[in-house]
Amino acid sequence: MSMSQVGSGLPRLLAERYELSERLAASGMTSIWRGHDRVLGRDVAVKVLHPELAADPTFRARFSEEAVNAARLTHPNVVALYDTGEQQGVAYIVSEWVEGANLADLLARHGPLPPSRAARLAMEVAAALDYAHDTGVLHRNLKLSNILVTPDGTVKVGDFSIAKAAAGEDPDRTGEILGSTNNLAPEQVDSDAVDNRTDIYALGVCLFEMLVGRPPPLHGGVSLRSPRALRAGIPRDIDAVVTRAMAPDPAERFQSAGALSSALARAAADDDTDPDPEEGAIHLPTVARPTPRRAMPVPRRKGRRPAWLGWALVLSGLATVAVAVTLVLVQGIGAGGGGGRGANPTLPSETSQAPAGGAPLKIATARSFDPEDDAGGQGDQPRQENERKAPRAIDGDPDSKWETLGYFKRPNFGGLKKGLGLILELNSPQRARSLELQLSNPGATISIYGADGAEPPATLAGWSPLTAQPATVTDVPHTFTLTSQSAHRFYLVWFTQLPPDGGKFRSGIAEATLKS
Repeated sequence: MSMSQVGSGLPRLLAERYELSERLAASGMTSIWRGHDRVLGRDVAVKVLHPELAADPTFRARFSEEAVNAARLTHPNVVALYDTGEQQGVAYIVSEWVEGANLADLLARHGPLPPSRAARLAMEVAAALDYAHDTGVLHRNLKLSNILVTPDGTVKVGDFSIAKAAAGEDPDRTGEILGSTNNLAPEQVDSDAVDNRTDIYALGVCLFEMLVGRPPPLHGGVSLRSPRALRAGIPRDIDAVVTRAMAPDPAERFQSAGALSSALARAAADDDTDPDPEEGAIHLPTVARPTPRRAMPVPRRKGRRPAWLGWALVLSGLATVAVAVTLVLVQGIGAGGGGGRGANPTLPSETSQAPAGGAPLKIATARSFDPEDDAGGQGDQPRQENERKAPRAIDGDPDSKWETLGYFKRPNFGGLKKGLGLILELNSPQRARSLELQLSNPGATISIYGADGAEPPATLAGWSPLTAQPATVTDVPHTFTLTSQSAHRFYLVWFTQLPPDGGKFRSGIAEATLKS
């Protein structure tokens, strides 16, 4: 073999820049090579179109066009595509070199994943799909072999450019070229129109495989959709997500990757299964849940108290009384004389920490509020997040809490929604002048709203603002002074930004107290 060529007669150097060194794998459409970019001095992955496909000018042009479209995708969960070209009849794509392994290989070596871990991996894939769909790019061939996991646990989705070129003008060859039809949605197999829900079906199949360790089997020509039917111990919520994602009718699936991700986040938050520690060797991401820190009791000393301590307490008490008397006198002087120079009244701000003098109002119930999540909800009823934990925000125990789910990448709920919150419901309309919140994780941006009626409004537009602007809460506890003069039955704590927490963004309420 010539030093200027590698296997199959391919040039060793493409575009006088990309040096091919090792053939790694082959699919029905391309061979994959490890390469090195001589110009930028970095390793790259080079996918070379098979000669029989490259010989078709129409197919080759489609391959190049889709590569250009895919190159627009710049997202941390998408394998970056750098370049495409042709040389001596060889059509190729150059993409990011990702250290790690694909999920197909990981499952072959280690078997199915713990449900919570599989759900969190699928959420990162959903984030990549949601971003791509927003830019008008479909994957069309999502499968475990093009989902990569890096040593630090990051998920990378590759091959966005391949499947549309394969579908082209001869849809009957799609399965042959792509190598498998296991992950193809029914509309792809039937050559019907495809959209983002086609990718959602494929992600459902991938999640099924992560949970069970094998593709969904066929029963009567239809794929089995419930992983629980093959593996005990899979939580019902996660099973329901897979079943819905794999619905044969696109209208019955999640209508966006973001909705699927939200449903998975809820399911993963409710799954308390501990992963097998031995599986850490495959470098899959885990999310550590912070354990609430309880105050340590101060041990009591037995025996007599030293005499000097008693005198110290007496002197301290006298000093406190003296300071209090001085403050009263100064305030009295400042308040006298019709507001003369000594007067300097301080007005509390909307988020003042001045203690509210009113009596606590009895909060009957608490419920979560997630109006932008189209993965749940019935009719005009508001959707919910971590609903079963909502009563913990009003149970009088600061060590228990309601929390949002953990969101990836950005503090604005990963870009999936504008906000979510917790509804505090009274037995009857009452005017609250303040709301004290003890957050589980300070740093959240919050607004307070009020509403009346038999049921709380299903969208934020139906609520009345009780604070002039959102406040970033950094102190615990934090008191909001409410501006409305009206009585309300429902009070809404509305989060619009979440603080970082264990590699994600999350906050919650340990205690909420309304005062008259």
